[in-house]
Amino acid sequence: MRANRLLTSLVLLVAVVCSYAQHHDPAAKQSGDKVDLGEIDFPTSGSPEAQKYFVKGVLLLHSFEYDAARRAFIDAQQADKDFALAYWGEAMTYDHPIWPENDRGGAAAALAKLAATPAARREKAKTEREKMYLDAVEKLFGEGDATARAAAYSDAMAELTRSFPDDLEARAFYSLSILGLTRINRNTENYMRAASIAETIYEKNPRHPGALHYLIHAYDDPVHAPLGLRAARIYGSIARSASHAQHMPSHIFFALGMWEESIKANTDSMKTARDSGGGGYHALHWLQHSYLQLGKFDDAARTLAILEEDNKRSPTNYARTHLAMCRATMLVETRGAAPSATMEQVSSSGINSISAFSNHDLAIGLEFVRRKDAASAPQSLESLRSRSEAARSKVVADGSVDRYSNVPRSDIEAALVIEKILEASIDYVVGDREGAVKKIVATAEAEDKLIFEYGPPAIVKPAWEAAGEMLLEMGRKAEAADAFRRALKRYPNRRLSNEGLRLATTK
Repeated sequence: MRANRLLTSLVLLVAVVCSYAQHHDPAAKQSGDKVDLGEIDFPTSGSPEAQKYFVKGVLLLHSFEYDAARRAFIDAQQADKDFALAYWGEAMTYDHPIWPENDRGGAAAALAKLAATPAARREKAKTEREKMYLDAVEKLFGEGDATARAAAYSDAMAELTRSFPDDLEARAFYSLSILGLTRINRNTENYMRAASIAETIYEKNPRHPGALHYLIHAYDDPVHAPLGLRAARIYGSIARSASHAQHMPSHIFFALGMWEESIKANTDSMKTARDSGGGGYHALHWLQHSYLQLGKFDDAARTLAILEEDNKRSPTNYARTHLAMCRATMLVETRGAAPSATMEQVSSSGINSISAFSNHDLAIGLEFVRRKDAASAPQSLESLRSRSEAARSKVVADGSVDRYSNVPRSDIEAALVIEKILEASIDYVVGDREGAVKKIVATAEAEDKLIFEYGPPAIVKPAWEAAGEMLLEMGRKAEAADAFRRALKRYPNRRLSNEGLRLATTK
């Protein structure tokens, strides 16, 4: 065994290159600047040259920088063509359990470069431990639906950790596998199990990017977020060259309503992404939302303008989806002060996912309601209904290659709530106030049963907030205050709910 026990330095001489189709500064791709990704200890049987690339790939993998990680693993293969774990690593870049995306074809092609069959691939692994890593990834991309494969993979990683209790990387990937058991569906019991494993990694290596990353994911809801503050405070600085790592602390900051801290995290994330040639639109949306919670409308408008300009040059799925959501957020949060372009629908051609576009329909409809335009608002409701109806035939239970082709059942359930929010709002503006209040309260109760989503509200106008605003306008202050408190429980320190609660509790 030619094992190399390499404790990887915090500073790696690599250039993290994002693979987004839209490029802010293509020249930045050639940068040779040092970057920081964290520290791990992952001994393997690969050659010293291959080991260097391999460790870089694993560090990037822990921070979900999948495309850059894939390039690093391919470099490791080129340095040592018989290095089995280099092909394992490339295959692992095709599973994104939190998002969720699972490209079985891509993974199969990566593994096939090592050997044609699982048995032949296992034979090429030099040690029993490496064979077990290959066994696990074969289960992740083997037969069965996504749920069954995720469970089989997690079981395999559990066995690996039992066989090699000192392998912190096995523990890290086992922790992530538990988070991925229900894919996008948050499961508190699983998340706490994952956290308990990640905590043991942190105790031994507080600079481990996977431990910090998975702790944040496990704790990013309002109840558990205080437990994630420690990881949130350090992850972005330890892995500051990974845009996603810089963004991740804001999951905890959002859950606690810490807007200034979120602005810093997402500003840094967006800069790193764009300096590397990417768009950074995920961080941009969270940054825009954070600005709006502090009433910084001009700053929010500037972030939206960046996305508007990029979308004109390169209207990718990534850009258009985020443009729809950012326009929706601007419309709802500013109540009449948004740029006029935010009322224009964004093309969803070629995109099956409906979440962002349904939210934009809702926001446009609510703006018509705010203007008392009862003739135009129903057009948005019809757009919503048509979108949902078309998506029902595209619902998939398995993970898809990318999130844009995926229509999870949870999106359909959320779309039904979105429709009811707009229906109730239209009923209210046309004069059926009592009926509207009953409908919006029932809708808010239905929203409470949906999967909790971290970050900016999954439904751009929380139903309890909409209920509170209706009740407040009707003079039913006690009921309004209760509605606003319910909204704040789900979305702490939300500006519009805070304002509504103050009005509702002022004599």
